Amino acid sequence: MISTRIRTRIAAATIAAMGVVGVAAATGTGDAAADGAYPLNNCIGLSPNIVDAPYWPTRAIVAQYAGKTYITTEFSSYWFGVGYESTARLDWRNLQTGQRGSMTNRSAVKPPYTGTHVFTIPTNRIGKGRVQVTLSTVNRNALWALPTPTCGGVITVS
Repeated sequence: MISTRIRTRIAAATIAAMGVVGVAAATGTGDAAADGAYPLNNCIGLSPNIVDAPYWPTRAIVAQYAGKTYITTEFSSYWFGVGYESTARLDWRNLQTGQRGSMTNRSAVKPPYTGTHVFTIPTNRIGKGRVQVTLSTVNRNALWALPTPTCGGVITVS
């Protein structure tokens, strides 16, 4: 004979499983978007503060929402309260459709916060599929500006 405790556990597990199936049926599985992080190659450069963390965006973070594709890169500095300004140009070329374009973003990093460059592109303009991205950046403080090596990677837009 099965104890009351085991029956209760079986009933709870069955109800939980039915709830998961019900939610999946009601909401659907959703679109298989290519959101995620994609590596950027050879992106290391000097900070204009010289004695600082290097300018080193390691990835392109891709998100899609409401017909737009958002591509974000991150960079940091150790100079608390000082940081520096950064101007980045993102060039893209869709490897399937040949669509291409570029966009510029200006941002600042002021520790303890991370600096970000966010590029917002209409998805129909960048096109769906594999997209080659190239990042060219110039970082500046009050004294001088330093260009960083051009770098890039391949992202997927769906």
